[in-house]
Amino acid sequence: MKGIFVMKCIFCGSDMQPGGIVTQSVSAMWVPLSEFQKKEIKKLIYTNGKALGHANIIWGQTKIPNAYFCQKCNKVIGVFDVC
Repeated sequence: MKGIFVMKCIFCGSDMQPGGIVTQSVSAMWVPLSEFQKKEIKKLIYTNGKALGHANIIWGQTKIPNAYFCQKCNKVIGVFDVC
């Protein structure tokens, strides 16, 4: 049996709570900063992105594992595989 990996917060050093991110009706994507900062009509189309998680079209959700929450800092930090 594998042990549970303990992620330490990079901001305060506290143990983080393991979990995941669930998006509803859309997929999640990482994009370069230049794409992320698009404004107005340009923000409707993003290029050079990397999909995160696995979309389930029937349920309308994308589940992204390996997200950790720090209760002290109120931040989520993730280690994500790209699809």
